[in-house]
Amino acid sequence: MESGPLSLRDHEQNRLDQLGLPIWRRLLRYVRPYWGFVALAMAITLAASAADYFRAYLLMPLFDEVILPAGKTAASTQLDGWIDQLPIPFDLGVSQPADAESQPADAEGQPADAEGKPTAEAPLLSEEAVAEQIRTRFVEIVIAAGIVLLLLPLIYFVRDYSSAYALGRIHVDMKRDVCAKLLALPLRFHQESRRGDVYARAVNDVGTAHRALDLLFGDLIQSSLRIFVGVAFLVYLSWQLSMMALVVGPLIILVITSFGRRIRASARKRQQQYGEVTQRLMEILTGIKVIKAFRAEAAEDAAYRRETRKLFKRNMKVTKNRLLARHSVDLMNHSLTYTAILIGIMVMGWLEISMGELAAFFVISNQTYRPVKKLAKAWVQIADASAGADRLFEVLDKPVDIHDAPDAVEIGRVRRNIRARGLSFSYGDEPVLENVDFEVNAGEMVAIIGRTGAGKTTLIDLLMRFYDPTAGCIEIDGHDLRQITRDSLLGQIAVVTQEPFLFDGTIWENLRYGKPDASREKILKAARAAHVDEFVDEMPDGYDTEVGATGVRLSGGQRQRITIARAILKDPSILILDEATSSLDSKSERFVQQAIDTLLGGERTVFVIAHRLSTIRQADRIFVIEDGTITQRGTHTELLSQDGLYRELLELQNTAT
Repeated sequence: MESGPLSLRDHEQNRLDQLGLPIWRRLLRYVRPYWGFVALAMAITLAASAADYFRAYLLMPLFDEVILPAGKTAASTQLDGWIDQLPIPFDLGVSQPADAESQPADAEGQPADAEGKPTAEAPLLSEEAVAEQIRTRFVEIVIAAGIVLLLLPLIYFVRDYSSAYALGRIHVDMKRDVCAKLLALPLRFHQESRRGDVYARAVNDVGTAHRALDLLFGDLIQSSLRIFVGVAFLVYLSWQLSMMALVVGPLIILVITSFGRRIRASARKRQQQYGEVTQRLMEILTGIKVIKAFRAEAAEDAAYRRETRKLFKRNMKVTKNRLLARHSVDLMNHSLTYTAILIGIMVMGWLEISMGELAAFFVISNQTYRPVKKLAKAWVQIADASAGADRLFEVLDKPVDIHDAPDAVEIGRVRRNIRARGLSFSYGDEPVLENVDFEVNAGEMVAIIGRTGAGKTTLIDLLMRFYDPTAGCIEIDGHDLRQITRDSLLGQIAVVTQEPFLFDGTIWENLRYGKPDASREKILKAARAAHVDEFVDEMPDGYDTEVGATGVRLSGGQRQRITIARAILKDPSILILDEATSSLDSKSERFVQQAIDTLLGGERTVFVIAHRLSTIRQADRIFVIEDGTITQRGTHTELLSQDGLYRELLELQNTAT
């Protein structure tokens, strides 16, 4: 069962719980909910491996109890000639039975040993009985092999499906955790991070981290289990030959461990370069109009080629170490295995090993070599994939520094005022706001003006608690924002920005984003209030019209009216307008301004970041910000009568018009 979304405090607690844990322990935490499926797959792997090796083991009774006895007995002609059809590519070296006269016998003519003493041998079977015994044993071996052949596909299906289900759910969990973390991280992280690198971590690195678990359970552990079962069969057949073949084990471990360290270091650099390539591509796609306008296609293509060449070189370094490790293991395995088989053939008599046992040993050792090769390959690939896991957990380990206090309270609509006291904020060592004080009564409209970089947007970000101040506080009805739950705070705020953002979907879906549980009647009422219906009625699909990514299929004025309708639908207590009409033409501005006038109605406390005189004049009060402090405050008429930045900006605007 999937759990609901985590609170910011839960995200932070999870981060603290996992800090300092080894990468593999953290990855295995994803396996815990699906351990039953993984355990089932591992148990089936053991059973399937035993069945698979048992097929090769059947060579021993096939040789020792069917093929060789059939060649020895004179009754072979009574076996319907079937033995002659077997593709035996070598001389079995079987001699015919010695004549009775050459056999030692006692006084009564019974078989005796070299000293003439009677032996305890069982009486010889007749040729017909031997032939029947061979036939029976052959049928038993064929039936046993047939049962194994029929069961193995079913067993492997259950194993592979169980593994795929568990690993698939783990992949979903990883993606969900990264998305939830990115949503929970403060605005500072997103402003300071490169979008391409974040995207690469959320997509490429999640995939490589999941690949590490896939290799762990799909290749590493399953191959280890197959090797364990194979070695057990080999030791059972001949422990002496097994010791010769297993000498290579420590050498293989040394090789893959050594190369694994190199691969992990170089793979991390490669993953970082993935982020650079992704960043470059995203910049090209985002700025394609600017690139074409400046005819910079060739320059951007050259820059992208440079980044991809770097990626290729770093990837080839990983590939070189991976191939060296794999083929070194191949060399050691081939050399030691065939040496052991050669020695076994030479000393069969001394080891008291039969032809059937040697044949079974050879086939099983060859079968065991395949998982050894797979294990070595998986190990170096896991070292490669671990770099992605490192970068994934770097994101998950980022602190969520904005979260609810344990005693945080919920608030409703603003009843009295919004007040800032001694408010200061800085990005690193650079102060942006210093000792800001103001009080805005409920229902007032305040315009905030100032030059670019003066701190207007930062002040609004602090009001929405995207950041916490470095000193001072903001209070709503006497409650410090840090003592208010973020859900209840943001539930009372709506924002209409200069660049309206729409999600890829229909107009209706974008309207509902303001209040997902709103009724159809309320949504249509908000759309009419924002004059959305005036252009929607002209569209063939109406409210089901697809807007495209970021609303690219609509004009700027149409997008802005939809965002205003969203805000009207939300019915906020605090409204923030960030130059909502500055980028529109005169006709679009008229429609949008009418929608804003509708939005301004009601008991709302409004903050407007404005430059246009038409917007500023509507404000009850105006705050002028210079170098991070409020230098002027008052009405339009009051400030116009004073010397200062306000009058200077208005005069410049009047001159420009």
